[in-house]
This record gives sequence, C-alpha cells and structure tokens, in this order.
Amino acid sequence: MTTKMEKVAQDVVITAARMAGTAPHRALDQQAFKSAFQEAWPIPGSARPMNDAIKTAAQAASNCTGQDTDTWQTILKQCWHPAATEVVNEYLSNARHSFHKGAPQEGSEILTDAVRATLGSIAASRNWPHSTEEDLFSTAAALGSGTGWPHSTEDFSKALNARSKEGRRLSSALGASMGLPESIAFGTYEGDPEHAEDNGMSFAETVVELANHLAGPESAIA
Repeated sequence: MTTKMEKVAQDVVITAARMAGTAPHRALDQQAFKSAFQEAWPIPGSARPMNDAIKTAAQAASNCTGQDTDTWQTILKQCWHPAATEVVNEYLSNARHSFHKGAPQEGSEILTDAVRATLGSIAASRNWPHSTEEDLFSTAAALGSGTGWPHSTEDFSKALNARSKEGRRLSSALGASMGLPESIAFGTYEGDPEHAEDNGMSFAETVVELANHLAGPESAIA
C-alpha cells in the first residue's frame, strides 16, 4: 500500500521527469516512463521516499532511453525544486476547488499533501528522514532552530526550545494543518465550512512560506 508521502514523492518525480525529458537529446516517452516507474514504486520501508523516488525514476528513465542512470539521476535532481513548487501549487489549487464544491475534508487532506511536498523536499535535500508525520515535525523543529536533525527525543526537545519566533510559527501552522482533516471529520467545522477553507489555506500556505524561508537557498537533493 502506498503511503501519503510515497504518493507525493511520485507526483513530484513524475513532474520532474516531464521537465527533464523535454530536451531533444534526452526525449522521454512519459507514458512508458510512468509505467516503468510505477512497476518499481514504492520502495518498501523507505525512510526517505523522495530520495528513493529519484533513484527509482532514474533507473526507469534509463531503461526507457538507454542513457545511463547516473545522468538521469543528476538531471532529475536539477529539476526537483521547480517540480516540487509546481506540485505544491497544483495541490493548493485543487484544495481550493474541493472547498468550493463543498468537500472541506477532501480539501484539507489535499492541503496536507502540499505540506508534505514542501517539508519532504527540504528534508530530502538534507538527506533527512521524511516518511512519517513525526519526521515532518522533526524537520520543522530542525528548520526553526537551526540545530540540525534531532536524532533523539532529547535532541528534539532541545530543538523545540531553541526555535526562533518564525520556527514556532512554523511548528504551530504545521500542527494545525495536519490536524484540520481530523477536526473536520469529527464535525468541528461542520456548520462553518468557509471557516475550514480560510483556516486550512492559511495554515498550509504559512507552512510552505515559512519552511522555504527558513530552509534558505535551494540545496541539491542528496
């Protein structure tokens, strides 16, 4: 069964392959690539789905074109950040559509994918684990404190205590964003779906903006 982060990693890597495969000297049949990739995806037990998605996609692209895997891996890494940005924007647009058609829980679930794509890509660029929601909160704490990846509960506590004002805002928005689907499911916003949309979009967009700001200039995917 594909996890939510594995699904997000797939969306980003397929977008990256579309961007990478447009040059004449490396034309890539997108349907053949997608089929080859999905045959090998996901990688069971992966702690770093986005990093592994690139490796899997590079092998699939190599099989489709005859070009070597290392070349494709380099190309896909170069396309990763713009691909992730495109996918995040698409998620945000799809979430708005879901809210507008009267499906607030669906919309809020899509917003969590935008959050996963943002924090997962940042984590992948640092070779940090990012397969679980706990990993996302660790990523937010690390970004908000500048202390690096918390390898233990003690490290995580230290990172939380060292967070900047923006780091605290990031963690709060992340918690609210990931918790909103459950709040809707249990009826918290049942009588006020517009409030769910306003809050959901604000939470997710805050995570995206602050995480990218705290991460600083783009880093190459590990």
